[in-house]
Amino acid sequence: MFAFHAWFVPLVVWVLIWLFWKKHRRDAVLFFVLSLAAYGVWLGIVNQRPFIITIFLAKVFDSLKLWVS
Repeated sequence: MFAFHAWFVPLVVWVLIWLFWKKHRRDAVLFFVLSLAAYGVWLGIVNQRPFIITIFLAKVFDSLKLWVS
């Protein structure tokens, strides 16, 4: 768990600093949002609770079917 944070957080911070330094603010915001999503997915994997996209999508479609019909 520590190793995950030890490489992920500094890497993201370094890229954000570099993007802001080059004055790419929109790119920095987009990178930060996508990094947060990736952080959530990888954190689940590190904690032995992998995010299985097919099960998630099946639940979303089932709830949409109930909502639409």
